[in-house]
Amino acid sequence: MADHRGPTEQPGTSEPSVQRSDATGTDDSSNQSMPDSQPSSFTNPSSSTNPPSSETASASSGQPRPGNLSGVIGRRRKVPDSVTPNACTNCKKARAKCDGAKPACKRCVNRNVRDSCHYELHAKTAKEQMIREIQRLQRKNEHLEEEKDNLGEKNSWIEQIIASLKEDGHGPEVISRLKRGESHQTIAEWLGRPLVPGRGGEHSQSLSPTTEHSITEAITQYHKRMVEAHDPRYWTNVTPEAPLIEHLVLLYLTWIHPTHMLFDEHHFMESFRDCSDTYCSSALVNVICAMSCSLLHDESWEDDDQTKAGIEIIRNKFMDETRALMRNTDYGKMTAIQTYAIMFLVELGSGHALMGTSHLRLAAETLLSKATSEQSFESEEIAAWGILTLHTAWSGFTYQKPTIPISTTANPFNSVALEQTDGIWRFYRQPGDTDLSDRPSFSVMTASENAKLFRIVHETILVYCGSRGMTSARSLLKLYGRFLEWQENLPPGLRDVEHEPLPHVLFIHIQYQVALVHLLQPLLHLDHFYQESYEQLQSLVIRHAKRGLHLLDLYSRLYTNYYLSPMHLFCLVHLCDAVVRYDASDEVTRTECIHYCFTSLEQAKVGYPLAGPLQKMFRLALSDYKVPISDELERIIGVSARIGPEELLEACTRPSYVQPILQILPNMEPGLGQDFIDRFQQAFEGGLAQHSQEETSSGRARGKQKKVDISALLNR
Repeated sequence: MADHRGPTEQPGTSEPSVQRSDATGTDDSSNQSMPDSQPSSFTNPSSSTNPPSSETASASSGQPRPGNLSGVIGRRRKVPDSVTPNACTNCKKARAKCDGAKPACKRCVNRNVRDSCHYELHAKTAKEQMIREIQRLQRKNEHLEEEKDNLGEKNSWIEQIIASLKEDGHGPEVISRLKRGESHQTIAEWLGRPLVPGRGGEHSQSLSPTTEHSITEAITQYHKRMVEAHDPRYWTNVTPEAPLIEHLVLLYLTWIHPTHMLFDEHHFMESFRDCSDTYCSSALVNVICAMSCSLLHDESWEDDDQTKAGIEIIRNKFMDETRALMRNTDYGKMTAIQTYAIMFLVELGSGHALMGTSHLRLAAETLLSKATSEQSFESEEIAAWGILTLHTAWSGFTYQKPTIPISTTANPFNSVALEQTDGIWRFYRQPGDTDLSDRPSFSVMTASENAKLFRIVHETILVYCGSRGMTSARSLLKLYGRFLEWQENLPPGLRDVEHEPLPHVLFIHIQYQVALVHLLQPLLHLDHFYQESYEQLQSLVIRHAKRGLHLLDLYSRLYTNYYLSPMHLFCLVHLCDAVVRYDASDEVTRTECIHYCFTSLEQAKVGYPLAGPLQKMFRLALSDYKVPISDELERIIGVSARIGPEELLEACTRPSYVQPILQILPNMEPGLGQDFIDRFQQAFEGGLAQHSQEETSSGRARGKQKKVDISALLNR
């Protein structure tokens, strides 16, 4: 694995030193010899690992900033009453706190003056909105100027053609050329008539100037109408069709948001409808629409090149608008950080991961240095864990050390009421999908468990890249036990994956199986094995891979391969690769697995161009394993077979998705393979994940750990 150290790391350490909230602290089953670090947005990179002195504590400002969890680990934060920055007129006069509720705030309701509870547009918000509208109108004015010039030229060409029909006797030839589809300009040039001067010529006319007062008044009235009508067109200039914008936002909230929770849905939708920029922004809405373009699908469409090109055109328009808006945006704002994270997903799905990775890294590193909060503590915590989890997931798929640390002790979503914030989920795909049954979403709960899962994945990366010293059988078995305990401790609503599970619930179980394959796969390339031990370990890897493939197949049958995250495609090729590579004895299963991988990627290619390079990578891997494929599959791959190394590098940041075993093996202890099997067999008899006597005596253990029946867990 490549070892890329983040900007906050100290020489000789794997993670930056961070200040703990107490001298003794608590630790989970992953305690290592090195100090743990807090999540990037929740730490102060300059803090020391030593406990603060009394003088330092007394000189501090008291409460930690909302972006810092180091001061609140191990205790619940008292959530303050909601206070809005824009109070109603009554509360402003009384200099009282206002909760911003509409149509009347709580204070006015209690005083029985709800009829006089009114809100004025905040001066700062009005100014920012006015500037945004001026910029939008300037762009529109430029577009209209260009359209006017084009129409002027076109009218001149038409006049020349009509004149030739009357005077020159070229009528039959002109009509013949028009029938052949030649443009007015081409025909005018053939007739030999002088063309109308372009923009800036003596015949061009500009729009009459408008006074500053008129512009201000027009913008104010326009903004007022947009806000009062809750018009989604307020946020984007890409399309004038409000239903399309709403459709794209709903697609994102249905299929992407529960999988990669990068913002608080409730607060986002409130700001989106109220045209408020606290939890929403034009750039954020545009990038959400760009991401949802990959989910546009209709059963009446043909999955051909024309459909793919149409989706790509509208996606690029939303992305161009996003980039234009981000040029003048403070990227330290939470909405900007969220925008960059979603830009990564858009670029990844488009086959441009090399570019998108820089957006994800910027989002994660900005989160680390964020010093102020413009959103609620709960909203920023949800966003922070979502971004850090996505960052770790991508590091795992590209086999690079995450530049941002994740704490092994911080409790994800510690200040979020998981049961209260979860809403409902509907199987939404088309604008006409209105008569849909409501199901409990479990989206916030899923995001919380996903964050816990990737804390273990993060530790796995550190162990294999050498940040924890030489990789030992004990450390790997301990990680394996943590993965099994994670699955065992899932909430009841997230355990069932056989009876029409929700798509995001299915996906965390798929990622769990991929993580186990990545953990165990390098052991199969070690020496010093008894044949029986090797076969046992090989069977374990194949079992996890096949279980993951079963869940992938269930997902495609329930929801198809049109409605998924681009990360889903990486899970697909990794699991199929493991089955084909290690299950040589079952030729039927290998053949079915290869066919399933290629056809699933082909279906996903409609919305995600990334699927093309992944097809080529999987084809190259099969050649390395000396596994032939049928002519039918070669035809399915089609143009993907001609993709070159540069396109593969652009799509994955590496020319292959395959785990770099040769980089991992030198860091492993001699005899690790057989040692792992011996310890594994002992765990079957005596249980797994027992803390050592030293950990118990140091007071870091949370209590007596229950024994885990591995065979029972594997057969769940």
